[in-house]
Amino acid sequence: MPYDLLIKGGRIYDGSGMPSYFGDVALAGGRIVEVGRVGGGARRVVDADGLAVSPGFIDFHTHLDAQLLWDPIATSSCWHGITTVIPGNCGLTLAPCRPEDRENILGSFVRVEAMPVKVLREAVHWEWETFPEYLNRLDDRLGVNVAALVGHCALRQFVMGEEACERAATQDEIGRMKKVLRESVLAGAMGFSTNRNPVHMRADGKPIASRLAADDEILELASVLGELNRGSVQISIGTLGIAVPAEKGIDLFKRLAAVGRPVIWQAIAHRWDEPEQWRQLLELAEESLAAGVPSYPLCNARLFNNRFNLKNAQVFDDLPTWKQVLFTPIPQRMEILRDPGVRQKLRSEAVENHFRSRFSRRWDLVYLIKAATPKNKSLEKKSVAEIAGMQGKEVLDAFLDLSLEEGLETLFQTSSNNGDESAVAEIIKSPFTLVGQSDAGAHLIYDAGYGYATRLLGYWIRERKVMSLEEGVRKLTFMVASIFGLHDRGLIRPGMAGDLALFDPATVRECEPEMANDLPGGERRLVQKAVGVKMTVVNGQVLTEDGEHTGALPGRVLGRAEPVIP
Repeated sequence: MPYDLLIKGGRIYDGSGMPSYFGDVALAGGRIVEVGRVGGGARRVVDADGLAVSPGFIDFHTHLDAQLLWDPIATSSCWHGITTVIPGNCGLTLAPCRPEDRENILGSFVRVEAMPVKVLREAVHWEWETFPEYLNRLDDRLGVNVAALVGHCALRQFVMGEEACERAATQDEIGRMKKVLRESVLAGAMGFSTNRNPVHMRADGKPIASRLAADDEILELASVLGELNRGSVQISIGTLGIAVPAEKGIDLFKRLAAVGRPVIWQAIAHRWDEPEQWRQLLELAEESLAAGVPSYPLCNARLFNNRFNLKNAQVFDDLPTWKQVLFTPIPQRMEILRDPGVRQKLRSEAVENHFRSRFSRRWDLVYLIKAATPKNKSLEKKSVAEIAGMQGKEVLDAFLDLSLEEGLETLFQTSSNNGDESAVAEIIKSPFTLVGQSDAGAHLIYDAGYGYATRLLGYWIRERKVMSLEEGVRKLTFMVASIFGLHDRGLIRPGMAGDLALFDPATVRECEPEMANDLPGGERRLVQKAVGVKMTVVNGQVLTEDGEHTGALPGRVLGRAEPVIP
């Protein structure tokens, strides 16, 4: 009987980190059936000469919960060799959700993940209430595989209603949350996510629900995964060293991991305000893992580029006066920003360093990338510090005057993290760090991190040579699959799922993001293409070839067919 797909003569990077080798990979029935020197016929034979053949990449930190409803192939992720995505991070999911809580659940995505409420209202039709029902809706039409986490915010709102954003949970409420979580995991959820980041709020200014949870609540919910011996915990508590002392944060991660399930925590990155703290975090992470605690830090291979204007800026949310001003209606906001007394408070917080903040205060790293009026086009690609010098103004006045002149539409870009490439190299090459944090599906017009995998392969491995290609593929595949319990993914072995990425190691790289009007209702978002990615194969079928969708929809919700004994 012929194979469904036979990939001939590629160099196989099998995901294990072992040396690569030349060989063939045969697939049938959605699985890998032969590896090595394979003879026989196939419905399709692919000549992989000059190409790397690896397991499909697993993007473990996405916010594609809504996008998958209208975009089952998860663009732009699939163009970068991604075959499996994990939504439901940072405590945010669209399920479970009662009808009366829908707007508040959407409000968390709008503010924290910068998703347009118009798009969400138009595209999310709420054909579910429970998490299993949401998984059923996804499984109906998928191009990529989905391994979904249950978000703490939705769990709290489902059990506590609007009081979830106002107080701690009672023991009875925690028990009900545990019951819902248990049912969700048994139905196919791959874990649980929570979020205590102090700057994360809903669109109405209220804290997201998970911020009100005490440690004991989070630990009890994690214990559900321990009892089932299934699933992982993803947690964000804000910038370590600012939101919470580093040692205290790592201790919480250890306590969570003590239930016996892996913990993925956010994150280790170089920061301009604390340029050496990444070393401390990496040491603490290594000490924790050396002690046998399955607690893994995530990191990223790219700059965290934050595009913003003063209609939607989040970069200043941990500065009290800025936060207050940026939640006022636009006309009132513009008047407030003209007030000299208010400006002095804003200056104290964002220029004079009187408050600890994730904002770098490096105004030489805040660039004007798109002027809203023809008059100011000549200022594009200049930093605010440079513009202030040209105009003979203090930096904050130059920033605010320009924004006000253009009705707060002026688009800026800055990055507080990962600006020191020597530090980034040390972080990502650690054998203990998970490379990811694409945030795919979020920050749609401000950032595009879909290409983290192709950046790792092209820039960091080929050009900077920070690790072997074998190790890079391991970090993108088998390491992730192992931590998240995707036991039939991440390796090229007979019997494993037929998820593959074919790419040219000599050319693979992410492209610069581009604006597209392809959201529901014609709304805009940034997309990011790749070069050097020949083919993405999902469950034995070619999903994309040379950056184009083949029309196949072979993806499925993972974790549902595995037998689980309660």
